[in-house]
Parts: sequence; C-alpha cells; structure tokens
Amino acid sequence: MKVLFVSPFLPYPPVAGGHRQIWSWLTRLSSDHETAFVGFYEREEEAPNAEEIARHCSQVRVRLRKPTPHCYSSFAQLPRWVTEFFSEELAADIAAAAESFRPDVVQFLHTNMAQYGRYATRASRVLTALDIALIAHGRRIALTRGLARLQARAEWLRMLRHEAAMFSRADHVIAVSEHDARIVRAAAGHGRVTAVPPGVDREQLEQRQRRPEPGRVLYLGHMEHYPNLDGLLMLYQDIWPHVRHSYAAARLTIAGGGTREELSRVAPDVLARMERDATVEIAGFVPDLGATMDTAAVMAAPLRLGSGVRNKVIEAMAAGLPVVTTRLGAQGLSVAHGRELLLADGAESFARELVRLLRYRRLPERLSAAGRELVTRDHDNDRLGKHLERTLMRAAGERVCKR
Repeated sequence: MKVLFVSPFLPYPPVAGGHRQIWSWLTRLSSDHETAFVGFYEREEEAPNAEEIARHCSQVRVRLRKPTPHCYSSFAQLPRWVTEFFSEELAADIAAAAESFRPDVVQFLHTNMAQYGRYATRASRVLTALDIALIAHGRRIALTRGLARLQARAEWLRMLRHEAAMFSRADHVIAVSEHDARIVRAAAGHGRVTAVPPGVDREQLEQRQRRPEPGRVLYLGHMEHYPNLDGLLMLYQDIWPHVRHSYAAARLTIAGGGTREELSRVAPDVLARMERDATVEIAGFVPDLGATMDTAAVMAAPLRLGSGVRNKVIEAMAAGLPVVTTRLGAQGLSVAHGRELLLADGAESFARELVRLLRYRRLPERLSAAGRELVTRDHDNDRLGKHLERTLMRAAGERVCKR
C-alpha cells in the first residue's frame, strides 16, 4: 500500500500530542508500506526537520505557511481556520505527489487540510479528525461577549458547513474516539467512520521507578494550542490560590513549548506574576518528558476548551502519574472518577482533588496502577498502528470497488 500524508504541520520533532500521534503513524506505516509526505511548516528554522521525515518517506514536499491577511466578514464562505491553510503552491505539491507517487490512500490530517481533496482524486481520500473544529470553536463562544460573540457564532456556522461537507465527501473518516466517531457519523450522513484512539509506545509502558517530589504539580501543554494556554490561565489564576491556601508546600512546574512567548502575547501581566512567584517554575520545552513526569506528584489538566482525546492525559497515566482533569479533559477515554483519575470542573473542587493527591499516598498509588492498566489495554501504539493500517487498507479497497 502507498500512503500520502497531507499535514498542516511537520510532525517532527514530536513536541506535542498531535505531533507525536502523527509521527507514530507515519513511522509505523513506513516500515511495511511506502509513504510520502506533503505539508506546511510554520517557521524558517523548522525546514531542516523535513530531513528526518524524508528518512521514512520516498517523497517529501514541504512549504512555509504564509497565512493570508484575514478580516472578519459576515459574507465569508469558509472559516478562517481553513482559508489560512490554503496555498496554491501546496495544492500544486499535492497534485504533483499524487501524479508521481500514485498513492492508494491520501490521509488528510485535520479537517482544514481536507480542502485539498480535489487535487488527489484518484486515491482513496481518508480524513483524520484529530479534533473536531466545530466542537472546539463552539466551546469558545461562551467566553465571548457582544459583537465578538456574534462573529464567533458566524464562524462556528461556517465550520459546521465546512466540516459536515468534508466528512460527507471523504471516502473514509478516522476519529480519535467512539465519542467523536458518533458526532462525525451524524454530521457526515454515512457510516464510513472508524475510531483510532491516540496511544503511547511500548517503552513508555515499561514499569519504572518514580521519584515524585512532595507537593510537585505538573502542568503540561504546547502553548501555541490555545486550549492548553487557557487551561494554564485557569490553573494559575483560579485554582492555584486555593491549592496554596490548603497545601502551602505545593509547587507548580509548567512544561511545554511556547509558554513564555504565548503568555507574553496574551497575558503579560500573568507572566510577570508567575516569574515573581517562588512557587512556580516555567520549564518551557523539556526534552525528556518522562523524567519530568517522574518527579511530579500529580498532573493538573483543567481543560475547558478544545475537542478530541487529550494525549497528555494518556501519557501521564502511562507514566504512572496521577491525574486531575475536567470531564472535558477525560472525554473519549474509558475512565471513571476515583478509578483511573480524578475529575473536577469548578476551581475550588479542582483544587480540593489536587490537594487530596498531594496529602495522601494510597489514593495516588491506586490511580497510578489503574491508569497504567487502562493505557496498556486501550492505547498501545503497536496495536493501534495495526488498526490504522487495516482501516487504510479497507478504505483503499473500497475505493477500488467503486471504480
């Protein structure tokens, strides 16, 4: 089988959950099948990363993304998230790769890349919804007021029309959970949808000695993804004061690329407070995520925006790190409050659950064991990679039968 990946970003280095998932799929498929890659990169310094992708692909074509200026218009036909990812040059690259590589399957990674489907019509077009933009954007509407809310609702309607059309036209759709798959089936009007959850590599599941520092709370997230930044702001501004009041020895480590840059852009006053706060460490990007998790007593994931399955929650459970998250943060996972992790949505209740894990030993140990068991059962990348492979092969076969 020949698979062409079309991506809105370079998955290498795998610095965030979505990057790690795509990188796992690409490297596993390339071991038994022929792969090619077309996609964007965001900054000039990222261009050399394509060389690592080329080690696994017979063709690689990448372009620096140059978003076109975009002003709000009530007459716009497509959502901004889609128009900013269209490039005539990338369209030509996809058409050229489709002609020379002759893929059996083109896997469009994220719904904003499905607009390029018309440039690869001979192959089976598989749309991978790592998240569902209409759901994610709909949750942001509640945070807006006045004219901004009207504009956000208009953008949401554009996303609804676009994603429903893309799901409907795809030969097959891959969702990241059964929860998301049900939404896709309803929007698409067909059942050609398969859930392939995110996973972790076998080495991440190997039992290792954790040495958590008492009181150490970890917040993890690539901050250029706004739901992660929003979760950090909620944690520090609304939850952390309650934690410190109840457990004075608590310390917060913030790990994730772009932390200072995004905070300085969105909330410079909060960044200034964090930098003066002796209880907070802004670690930024950490090359050894496993070591960082091993020294934390608990991971806080107070997520209230976005959609899809949160890789960070799966990775923390795989590492044996107890997790407190929101119902949204656990969406798509077969978890229950008090069994694999703790769930809380309000600031005070979230703080109480964090303090419970910092104060007591048996509860964290029980959650750690149950979380690792769940990840081993449901989120093993080797098994999920085979599931993806079978799904793509089935989609390619269905396309051949239609001709």
